[in-house]
Amino acid sequence: MDIWQILMTPFSWLLKLFCQVFDSYGIALFLFTIVIKVVLFPLNLKGKKSMIKMNVLNAQVQEIQKRCGTDKERYNREVQQFYADNNANPMGGCGWSFIPLIILYPLYAIIRRPLKYMMWLTEDAVKAVANAVGWSAKMGSEFTITGSNELLLAPMLNTGNLEAAKAAAAATGVSAASMFIINFDFFGIDLSKVPQLMFWKEGLSWGSIGLFLLPVISAALSVVTMLVTQKTNQMNKDQAPPKMNISLILMGPIMSLWIGFALPAGMCIYWIANSLLGMVQEVICGRMLRKDYEAAQREMEEQAKKAKEAEKERRRAAAEKKAAAIAAGKDPKKAHQKKNKEPGVDLSASREGLRAYARGRAYDPNRYPVTPYWDPDGPAKPVQEESAELTEEEKQIVSESNPQLAAQAEAAEKAQEAAKPSEESAGEDGGDYEEAYAEDEEEQ
Repeated sequence: MDIWQILMTPFSWLLKLFCQVFDSYGIALFLFTIVIKVVLFPLNLKGKKSMIKMNVLNAQVQEIQKRCGTDKERYNREVQQFYADNNANPMGGCGWSFIPLIILYPLYAIIRRPLKYMMWLTEDAVKAVANAVGWSAKMGSEFTITGSNELLLAPMLNTGNLEAAKAAAAATGVSAASMFIINFDFFGIDLSKVPQLMFWKEGLSWGSIGLFLLPVISAALSVVTMLVTQKTNQMNKDQAPPKMNISLILMGPIMSLWIGFALPAGMCIYWIANSLLGMVQEVICGRMLRKDYEAAQREMEEQAKKAKEAEKERRRAAAEKKAAAIAAGKDPKKAHQKKNKEPGVDLSASREGLRAYARGRAYDPNRYPVTPYWDPDGPAKPVQEESAELTEEEKQIVSESNPQLAAQAEAAEKAQEAAKPSEESAGEDGGDYEEAYAEDEEEQ
């Protein structure tokens, strides 16, 4: 017994038990799927909780996106912090949906090689059994353990040759007590065969038509299961359904068709049973989690209300600060321009030793302020508020919160606008260069 046989023992033992009890390979696959669903139900329920929570948080994420605009760095930072504060994982509900795909591998191995995994025979024993049941006479070639040959060999075991097959297997040195007859007939369909697209080539019969219909039914049920899952994730009528990528919608049916027409029909039975039980599971999870959803919905609405109030308060404080700066006349840019226009500029900064005007008569070291260096790989640069005119929205906010400050800011803006023409005419008549010469003439 190799390592794969040991790892697949629970699956093969369970499938063998159902086959022997119910004498039907199709019923055994259905019951096998039910057991797997029951065992994995707690994990699926956890994934369902995570998906519902993400759907509830989706509205808040959209608000963050609107607030951040095109600033991707800020958006990613705020979204990560938002998920951390709410203890949510955006990928939490996706991992559990891949568990049925993981189970497909051991199930496919068991279906493809039933004599090895369900009857625990070695390769030499399987070849001996093939010779005992007349494989070469029926198939026209020697038996080799490739493809689905072992699956084609299993239906050849019947009550007439079972004892001979056991004797042949025991002659190779292994125990043949676990050998039994597998009934692959399921409503007239041979589940050991692979469905064919051109099912009419070997003649029209219910067996060939039924094999063709199994992958089609499997693909259709995967679409229905996806729609039911989307409906249960929505949970209420007011919430907009989540947008789904077209590639994700088509992935399920395409995979079902590929599995159906590439592998034995027993895989289709498992896939159909998995889809049917998945829909039942979604409905049960939706009923069990309704109270949790309603509590989470109330919590998110409260958080949205608090976030809206905090944003309103932040904008009010920023508008009042801006209005106070305008009312006090503390606009750095305009103050700097006004300083340069005033007569009597200190020219001592232009001196270099005995040369009084080495750097020019109109030299001003503060004309172009120095921009401090900011490390691009360091923390985010704080956004500096520009002291400019109040926007209409800011005027409305300040007028509602502090009417007196709004009136002062408006008066200051009018005064600054009235002072602009006089400053421009003064700059045209004089200027820094002429003022410097005027001061030199006064000294003489």
